[in-house]
Amino acid sequence: MVSYKISYIDVLASLKLDSDTSIDELDHLFSFAKCEIEDHDLSDDVIKIDCKTSNRPDVWSVEGLTREVKGILGLENGLADISAEPSGYIIEVDSNISEVRPFIAASVVKGLKFDDFLIKQIMQLQEKVDLSYGRRRKRSSIGVYNINMIESPIYYGLTPRTDTFVPLGYTKEMSLDSILKEHEKGQEYAFTLPTKGPLPILKGANGVVLSLPPVINSNDVGRVSEETTDVLVEVTGTNWEVVQVVTAVVTQALRDRGGKVSTVEIVYPEDYETVSSSVITPRTTPYEMEILVDDIEGYLNLGLTAEEIIDLLRKRRFEASIIDKKAGKILVQYPPYRVDILHWADIAEDIVIAFDYTKIEPTEWSVVTTGNLSPRTVSENYVRDILAGCALQEVLNFTLVNPEKLTTLMGKDEESISDLVQIANPVSINYSVLRNRLLPMLLDFLAHNTHFEYPQQLFEVGEAVVMEDGKLKNITKAAVILSGTEVSFEQVHSILETLTTRTSLSYELEETVAKEFIEGRTAKIIIAGKEVGMIGEINPAILEKWQIDMPTAALEVDLSLFATLDLSAMVTYE
Repeated sequence: MVSYKISYIDVLASLKLDSDTSIDELDHLFSFAKCEIEDHDLSDDVIKIDCKTSNRPDVWSVEGLTREVKGILGLENGLADISAEPSGYIIEVDSNISEVRPFIAASVVKGLKFDDFLIKQIMQLQEKVDLSYGRRRKRSSIGVYNINMIESPIYYGLTPRTDTFVPLGYTKEMSLDSILKEHEKGQEYAFTLPTKGPLPILKGANGVVLSLPPVINSNDVGRVSEETTDVLVEVTGTNWEVVQVVTAVVTQALRDRGGKVSTVEIVYPEDYETVSSSVITPRTTPYEMEILVDDIEGYLNLGLTAEEIIDLLRKRRFEASIIDKKAGKILVQYPPYRVDILHWADIAEDIVIAFDYTKIEPTEWSVVTTGNLSPRTVSENYVRDILAGCALQEVLNFTLVNPEKLTTLMGKDEESISDLVQIANPVSINYSVLRNRLLPMLLDFLAHNTHFEYPQQLFEVGEAVVMEDGKLKNITKAAVILSGTEVSFEQVHSILETLTTRTSLSYELEETVAKEFIEGRTAKIIIAGKEVGMIGEINPAILEKWQIDMPTAALEVDLSLFATLDLSAMVTYE
């Protein structure tokens, strides 16, 4: 959610509404843009808007909000103007910036009439987009400059940290390094830049510094005042698509305020893989998507014709036309700032919004179902109740784990990782395999809590993933671990006795040898002739690997192998 403030009078003027339009009426209109009025103070001409969608930065301003509502009111229909003539300005991107902040897009907007209100509105949009959609300026950040003080071509690249300029709000020159350490914005956004080496710079052909992106503008060319009429909008970032979208969002907002938009040529190094060597920004042609009337009707069931769908799309500021009447195929055009359009279902959502959800007649369910817990879940919850009744504390661990915890820390060689289900492109080694058992995770929990009072008595009931006949299989296991000065095999055995007694199961113990348990204090758990788990005292060599100093005993059982376990008939949860 994104909140921002707008002027009640400004909104009424933009939407050509009567001065007696109520807050409730405005709130209803704003709902078509997935926004609502969170608070208001009409005596101070302030309305606080709460936008409910995180993928529509174009409605995070009064300009974008009213642009949407104008379509619903019929003031403007179809695609908003996104055309632009070349400005003649060029930004040359140095290849040395590629590893730090590789992308930039820009536009020139002329003929603006800035006043204190408009400056605050643009600053608010800039801050909201930078903070949320731009991930605190890490992914993208916006700069606005007085274009009449800048000569083309503009240089975007790296420069030594010792270079100086006067940052916004200051009157003396500071080095880039000093800005990051001493300026309030430098301290706030230093995390977006490297701690060592050269830093990004935007500089005009006349040597005038525009900014240290994404931290701070210069105090002269980077300061917009009420005398400013023509501006350069630039967006730098680490994601090319995001940079383009943000440029379109800000440019369109200034166009809605009466500005005339011109394009800027961005000249990239030839070795950039994700973008061509010469790009014209902002985009001046709409994106296109083909949809089928049958798909839309099958999804919405509103009885709409192709013509009615087109009318509704135009209300939502799209352009649409029938390209194959027999097949019911419609070509939809949407603006570059509509980053949320990924699938025809997204188009269908806009259609039903324009239709108005409140006008949809409810239908009766053709199939009536009642939600309830599955027998498997009931059984698992019953096992949890039994173990909790044994004065054990339940823990919940991640299913994705570090393979070392399942292999070398359990006394196995590194090659045993081949027995685990591995993630193809893990974010981190700590989340790179799916656990095939629970006991190592309980040992890991103990290892991180050795500073707490003993004895520590824990259990977990949860899923593990194993390979069976070349296929993945989810199984539910239960594990118990006891750690303390007086812990022994007998104590953990009593837990097993309670579990099997309460589930009306008979079991046998068969002595075995396993690296993780002490020899002679280890056994297989046999139920109905099948091995369902292990029980024993943990080998001191294993405890040493985990840096656990206390004697520890444990058991682990596969609940899916409890052949006669049908606890859903034994217990009922209200």
